[in-house]
Amino acid sequence: MNIKKPLKKIAFHVLIIFIVIIIPPIVYDYMASYQYYDFALIGGISYFIYAFYLVFEIKNQRVKIILLGILYSIMTLCIGTSLMFINDYSILILLTINLIIQYFLLAKNPKSIDPTIGKSYLISFVITIILSLFGVCFWSLMLAAGGMPSNHY
Repeated sequence: MNIKKPLKKIAFHVLIIFIVIIIPPIVYDYMASYQYYDFALIGGISYFIYAFYLVFEIKNQRVKIILLGILYSIMTLCIGTSLMFINDYSILILLTINLIIQYFLLAKNPKSIDPTIGKSYLISFVITIILSLFGVCFWSLMLAAGGMPSNHY
């Protein structure tokens, strides 16, 4: 019986959970020491580490491709939203890059090789487009709300 394999898996999960729990407070404390309080939620990006790991553990290739596309889109929206204080258009730039990557994945995996994989990439691309449209609507609402006189400090 191989005992090392379960121990390695448990140690790996403990390491990922440790990273997910420890990184957000460290990032927040570091940024707060320089009076950057807009970074309060950027440590939450580390939660995607565990989410990506769980998706990569899925055996069904079709489900894995679709869930990875959704995770990429959500992560892009989160990073773009947290970087909006640097540039108002950062979310649009990141959404465009995400759409290009998803299109590249769709073009590199045509239906002729494996129809189910091709359809999975197509579904992932369509979901990415829908989430990108929601992201653009969210971005325009944030800009509109930021321009209202009652929202200025």
